[in-house]
Amino acid sequence: MTTPKSIPDIHFSNPRSPKLGIEIVSLEALFKRGLDRVLTAPQRVHFYHIFLFTHGAGMHAIDFSDYAYDTETLLLVSKGQVQQFQINHANKGLIIIFTSEFLYENATELNLWHSLRVFEHALFSPLLRLSGEQHHLLANLGRVLQHEYQKPTDELSNEILRHLLRVLLLHVERIQQASAINQRVAPHYQDFVAFHRLVERDLAQSRSVQYYARQLASSPKKLNSLTRQTLNKTAKEFIEEQVILEARRLLAQGNMPIKEIAYHLGFSEPTNLVKFFKKHTHTSPAAFRQQFQLAA
Repeated sequence: MTTPKSIPDIHFSNPRSPKLGIEIVSLEALFKRGLDRVLTAPQRVHFYHIFLFTHGAGMHAIDFSDYAYDTETLLLVSKGQVQQFQINHANKGLIIIFTSEFLYENATELNLWHSLRVFEHALFSPLLRLSGEQHHLLANLGRVLQHEYQKPTDELSNEILRHLLRVLLLHVERIQQASAINQRVAPHYQDFVAFHRLVERDLAQSRSVQYYARQLASSPKKLNSLTRQTLNKTAKEFIEEQVILEARRLLAQGNMPIKEIAYHLGFSEPTNLVKFFKKHTHTSPAAFRQQFQLAA
């Protein structure tokens, strides 16, 4: 009998300095660490990733969807998402990983507004297609960041790294702003993010549009208008999608009984979760877990 595979929770740990909330490593160096088995298994990360590929092509899975990348691609993985590497030792690129605490330290209000906007995965694809000029610019910024990161540290090192990272993220945001999706979303972005954060926080407490409208001092009509304008779906559909996503993440982690997952997500009975999950995915929680473990 084989032991069920589960998704580990990966928390940030800098091998160079435990106190430094950023690490910059080449894809080649990461693959040389002998972590193939760890990287090719799904993992739930509790920090942010920027992948800038410079050579080769492949697939990277984020929240159970596969994204094809090549040398014109930037990939963004947000805190709390599940990712899975495809190893190809011939591929090259740069990976910048960091914590929100690192980025937020000494931040101004404007910095906070822009800092993590590009990682809003409910609105934007984690994959950005880059022009040659955009790729060249981001690659240069990445090299400057990497050069600063590899230098001996002094009292200014952290602030320089933090500002360089913010500059890179602002350029990524500029690229993102040119998309048709962003043009539609931009006027409603702040209201939507507030709604999304509340749903993430209170999923176990309520799946009711009325509940979230009250918490936001809004109305169900306004919330529906907000989600239709940003996502072309109702507020109820969005809330239920977030429940299903979190259920998938918990099921894939392997060890938590389905009964506990049901209660964790606010279902009064496990059978209610089973019915809800089947309605939205056309499979049962147990079947999803089994299929995922066989594929992992």
